[in-house]
This record gives sequence, structure tokens and C-alpha cells, in this order.
Amino acid sequence: MNSIASNLVGQTTLRRTLSILVALLLVWLALDGVAGFWVGFGFALLAAVVGATLIPAEGRFVRPARLPAFAVFFVIESFRGAIDVAQRAFRPRMGLDLQLVNYPIRLPAGKPRTLLVAVVSLLPGTLSAALRADGNCLLIHSLTGNPEPAVRSLEAQIARLFAIDLTDGD
Repeated sequence: MNSIASNLVGQTTLRRTLSILVALLLVWLALDGVAGFWVGFGFALLAAVVGATLIPAEGRFVRPARLPAFAVFFVIESFRGAIDVAQRAFRPRMGLDLQLVNYPIRLPAGKPRTLLVAVVSLLPGTLSAALRADGNCLLIHSLTGNPEPAVRSLEAQIARLFAIDLTDGD
């Protein structure tokens, strides 16, 4: 590897390490406050270095300014999903419209697609059942009919989070 490429890799790793460190410190402060800050700093630094060096970098990163909007969407949909489950548990006669739907994923491979597959199960009445071998289609089990509008909305939120333009796929 030439010195320019080596320098760029080093800068990218340093940037990733610092980003992870800041994120972990914010979580530590939110959960524990300033008490034990230096202990939290030590563990956050260790985790950031390990994470940035052992986990391969991908070309797509979360845009921090877009994280609050996604967090609000995530919390609202999580509560909607929890309420739906509770209603179905206490009202067994609620109608079910069971479906298996193949959803063509428009997000690129990597972190955005992984996040979509993981979060789909938090939408009301949905479950990620399988991902096709090529990774371009997600099989979704739905209790409430067609889940495509909700999944499309989730996909759009993730695209905004990663600054991905999905207009070509519409």
C-alpha cells in the first residue's frame, strides 16, 4: 500500500474511532450522568478502538443530524407495534389477515439494508421472515394485511438517515 492510501486508511479509522467514541460517551452520559465519567471514557475508548479496527468500514454512514427524526419514527412505530401486540393478546377475536409478502428492497446492501431487515419486525403486525439469497427481496410475514406501505415508509426513513436517494427505484 502506498503512503497516500495508507494515510487515507489511517484517517478514516481515526474518524470512525472518534465517531464511535463520541456516540458511546453520549450513551454513557445519558444513562449514568457524569458519575464515573472516566470509567465510561476508558471503556468507550476501548470499544471505539476495537470497533473501528476490527469491523470493516462500509461506504455508507448515518448522518448524525438525521438521527433524531429516525429515533422519533422508531419510538413511535415501536409503541404502535407494542400496542398492536397487546390488543391481539387481550382481544383474541381481532381479525387477522395473514400474508407472506415479498418486498423488493430498494436500499443498497450493507448497513442500510441490515437496518431495514432488523427494524421491519418492530412495525405493527410484521416480521422479517427471510431474506432472499441475493439480498434484494425480503419475505415479510404480516398479521394485518399488506405491510408494503409501512415498510416503504420505513425504507424511506432509513434512506434519509443514510442520505440515500431512492427516487430512481420508484
